[in-house]
Amino acid sequence: MKKTNFFFLTVILGQLLFASTQEQIEQYLSISKSDNELIQIEQVFDSMRQDVESDNNNTQEINQIYKEYLQEHLSNNEADNLLALYRTPIMQRYVIEMESSTVSQEDMRAFLEDVKENPLSSEREDIIEEILKVTVNDKQVLAFYKSMTQRYTPIKKQEDNSTKKMSKQEERYLEMMKKGTRNALLYGTQVLSNEEMHELNKALHSSILSKTAKIESEAMVYVMNGFIKSITSKPKVKKSEKEKNLSQ
Repeated sequence: MKKTNFFFLTVILGQLLFASTQEQIEQYLSISKSDNELIQIEQVFDSMRQDVESDNNNTQEINQIYKEYLQEHLSNNEADNLLALYRTPIMQRYVIEMESSTVSQEDMRAFLEDVKENPLSSEREDIIEEILKVTVNDKQVLAFYKSMTQRYTPIKKQEDNSTKKMSKQEERYLEMMKKGTRNALLYGTQVLSNEEMHELNKALHSSILSKTAKIESEAMVYVMNGFIKSITSKPKVKKSEKEKNLSQ
């Protein structure tokens, strides 16, 4: 009996302590449609690489580094809980509807004008604001912004981070992220009832999603820091040299 209890205890501890598997991370990125976001992020990194005319073509590694970071920082048990949450009907509906929020600026503008003429109920406004708090975390957004802009930031300003006051650029970036996310939420969730919105809000406030969002934010900062270091540690390649190399 004692041996049996020890065996089950070992299994449980293994699930809690051991890192998640590559398969679990792949499933999560697929079911949450985060793999599409990774492709967009890779395009941004590639654009940054071309901007500094670097010959370092490591954007292909970004996807793998990001996945490995998630795998190392999410336990096997946490990954299972995350997948279980995303397989619930309300989260599946959320993922599908949010995909539809990627519309043209013209369509979004027309939608927002309609919302202005036909305001949401105070109940729905409150739910949207509650969801916005967890989908756009100020600290996480600013951490990524700072890592993204570090190569443009003078050393003196980087050393001055003891003060918590945001710069004008940081305020604008954070406001832009909140506005864009809010508009996407309004558009993507317009077909959900208030009851479904309450259910969604509860799911998005779950502890496993909060932890995953934090880890994903840290992963992006980790990847960005490594990427910036790689493209600034090597001298730029002149266009004439690039053309010469291509012609050979």
